[in-house]
Amino acid sequence: MFSKTEKDVPTVTPTASPDRGGKSNAPSIISNNLKVTGNLNTDGDVQIDGEIDGDVNSKQITLGESGVVNGAIIADMARISGTVNGAITARVVELGRTARITGDINHFSLAIEPGAFVQGQMSHVDEQKLKPASNGTGQPKPTMVTPEVDKIDKKGNDSGKSLAN
Repeated sequence: MFSKTEKDVPTVTPTASPDRGGKSNAPSIISNNLKVTGNLNTDGDVQIDGEIDGDVNSKQITLGESGVVNGAIIADMARISGTVNGAITARVVELGRTARITGDINHFSLAIEPGAFVQGQMSHVDEQKLKPASNGTGQPKPTMVTPEVDKIDKKGNDSGKSLAN
């Protein structure tokens, strides 16, 4: 009555473990009670709700309202709702209403919600100039771009590009 026969014993079929070498769709998360000192480099996505004292280099960065980055952000896509004290270089930059940026923004596409605070220069950059370049970690990163400035020598001669040209 209570005895088990071989028919009653379930068989366990081993399954293959997931490939750890494959890319994950889940973002790396820096929670609001975590402070990181140093640079972050990843091929994936990063969600930051804590504090980073260093540069962040990622495919996509989401900075939550409680998130703080004290350093440069380099990404393909940057969604910012927190505080950034440093430059942002990304193909697409979205600033939420709670964003506080102190630093320059280099972008191809820029969206700013009412209420966002920006203190710095915003430079529209041709998308091709933001093509990935090697950063030595095997991860591509956008190339930092600075606007060209007219150069005038001490005699007043224009040696650079003129706005009229």
